[in-house]
Amino acid sequence: MPNGIFLIQWDEVEGGIVYLKYPENLEIPTPVVQQITISHNFTESYIITEEKDWNSVSYYNENKEIIVVLVLSRYDDGNDYLEILEKFNDEIDKLSEQKLKENLETMFHISLDAFRTTDEVITKLSNEVAYLKTREYDFEVKFDFITKSNHLSVKSKILFLLAINESATIEDFEKVIKTSKRWLSNVLETLVKNQVVGYDPNKNTYFLKV
Repeated sequence: MPNGIFLIQWDEVEGGIVYLKYPENLEIPTPVVQQITISHNFTESYIITEEKDWNSVSYYNENKEIIVVLVLSRYDDGNDYLEILEKFNDEIDKLSEQKLKENLETMFHISLDAFRTTDEVITKLSNEVAYLKTREYDFEVKFDFITKSNHLSVKSKILFLLAINESATIEDFEKVIKTSKRWLSNVLETLVKNQVVGYDPNKNTYFLKV
């Protein structure tokens, strides 16, 4: 999550200096300021700076001759914030110096909203994946119970097994379906002939033709 935002301006005597920052108590090491300034070299560019105790993404605005720096937490990926930094850069071109001061806080909160949105999306996707994995396991358990049932025909058991597996060998069927190998082979041949099941001779496997 972003920790703050600041602007770097060039000074003929001191080099890169912090021009504006938000929040006011944001700690910015002077060596980092100089490093970011030198790295941009007065050229419009994005730079991700990762040090032991520092992580940021920055952009040099050639029109205003300032560098916009978004300070990130240790585990943030700077690439995730390039798009929003580009929007900040476009906005800066339209702002006067006074408006720039007023909008710096707004820019920071926009970056927080972007982080929360991304975090919510990731959390939602993670929950959906976990749910689907649980459902997949439930179906596997149920299908396994059905295939071991004595109330189903060999044909039905074969189809159930292929429904929960991408493919299976005749040895796989033999482990689950309790019948003679001859009868199992006959049923498989009929299913292949009727184009319900396909057979891959290279892998010696059967699969549903869906």
